[in-house]
Amino acid sequence: MRPHIRPRRGTHVLSQRVAEKLVLLDARSAAYYSLDGVGARVWELCDGTRSVAETISAICDEYAADGTTIEADVLELLADLSRERLIEAPGEVTTA
Repeated sequence: MRPHIRPRRGTHVLSQRVAEKLVLLDARSAAYYSLDGVGARVWELCDGTRSVAETISAICDEYAADGTTIEADVLELLADLSRERLIEAPGEVTTA
């Protein structure tokens, strides 16, 4: 996912905190997903106002880990969320 893209949560996805996890329900497919820790924070940041680069920067500021590792992990999660159609990435070309 390119750095300037501003991903946003799909309007068809419901989310609820359950203990230490964030549970997502895709209302279209009735599939459930679970995110914890950093993954849940990335989900929260996907509000359409922050670019991918800004999301990575925010995670780097909030968590004590190597920036290269954080960038790779965030990009992988965003790709997974996009592939599952849980987030929308306006301007990003998808192949599905």
